[in-house]
Amino acid sequence: MEQPVGPVGQVRRVGLAGRVAMVLVGLAAVAISVFVVRRLTAKHPVCGPEIPLSDSTYVGSDSLGKGEMLAGVLARWCLPPARINEVYAALAKTDFNFRNMRVGDIVSFEYRGLSMTGVTYRKDPVTSYPVRFDSVGTTAAKEVKPVDTVRVVVRGAIKGSLWNSMIDLGETPTLIVSFAQVLSYEVDFLTEVNEGDSFEILLDKYYVDSSFYRDGQVYAVRYKGHAGNYSGFHYRSPSGHYDFYNEKGQSLRKSVLRSPLTFANVTSGFGRRFHPISRVYRQHQGVDYGAPLGTPVSAIADGAVVMARWNDGYGNFVQLRHSGGLVSCYGHMSRYGAGVKAGRSVRQGQTVGYVGSTGMSTGPHLHFEVRQGGKPVNPFKVIPPRAEPVASKNIPEFNRLKASYLTDLARPAGPVVAVPDSGEEKRELPLPHSKAPAH
Repeated sequence: MEQPVGPVGQVRRVGLAGRVAMVLVGLAAVAISVFVVRRLTAKHPVCGPEIPLSDSTYVGSDSLGKGEMLAGVLARWCLPPARINEVYAALAKTDFNFRNMRVGDIVSFEYRGLSMTGVTYRKDPVTSYPVRFDSVGTTAAKEVKPVDTVRVVVRGAIKGSLWNSMIDLGETPTLIVSFAQVLSYEVDFLTEVNEGDSFEILLDKYYVDSSFYRDGQVYAVRYKGHAGNYSGFHYRSPSGHYDFYNEKGQSLRKSVLRSPLTFANVTSGFGRRFHPISRVYRQHQGVDYGAPLGTPVSAIADGAVVMARWNDGYGNFVQLRHSGGLVSCYGHMSRYGAGVKAGRSVRQGQTVGYVGSTGMSTGPHLHFEVRQGGKPVNPFKVIPPRAEPVASKNIPEFNRLKASYLTDLARPAGPVVAVPDSGEEKRELPLPHSKAPAH
């Protein structure tokens, strides 16, 4: 076909050239933007105080980047190789673990005028390793700050989900998971949480320099809701065995978990349904949980791995055989847990795989089945036996401890304050003003 000639052809060629030019200008702008961002975010050498004064003090800080070692940070702050070797030699005389340096660890640099007087490596808010440069030479030490323990009551009501409700209170994901695990055999926090349900937790919180450090031991929990009212009390027997027990001293731990996932949404239940891929109605022999790609999947009970391989529409599939003729199946996973192979044993709670979308799947989710005596059963209706209760000879001691926990839980949310003549003192100090950060 002949190309148009005359004014029309010229207009087309000019239009095409204009579009090409616009694309090139756009690509150039993107490249410049990427270059500028990288320049602004890159860590550049820092060779002294920002505003050096002969008699002033200055403290600068940096952190370990991905794949970076302490030597890299020291070099970035213009320490010569000889001084870096001195720092390493001094730290080697302490219990500093050079193999345990992690991304985000803080390194601070102290100056007096233009002279660097020391370097401090901080593993966490509690532990640091100051290295000093003086006329004696280069010396290092280990410093451990005191940790204040505060026993507190956390109380709240469900607004949407347990996770969001506790995050809104300023609690940490670690505490949320700990609470859910205590009652995981009694309450399915995926399906049985309702608006207005309430929860209470008695636990220790740790503070450093009046700032929240981390959560400690959980002693007691209570949950009141549409699914029922449940309590859990931590008790350690004289022999050293510990567990959480209900008010009767029965173990809250059962031989089978209620769910292989702690937090997820049930997207398809057990029973007849319309299959989203085959487009026909058929029996759904398990339960589907919607969860983010890569979410760990737990074995619901101790058992042996029957199968850990690709299984047609199930994709990456794991089948476990448990005692009492119980079998559990996990499908559509992205990959398998470490050491999960046919013939090997697994423990309850062990990661057998990770949520994926392999096989006949429309998106990331876990297909979970339970079979009893070779027949599929509704996982929500499996009632497993409990673990061992408190020994009868220890019941009086357990009851005394439970009573003290219930007294503490009856107090307002916040620090537990010792009451005169109440027996064991519960509190050593008032709660600092700092609040546990929401993560």
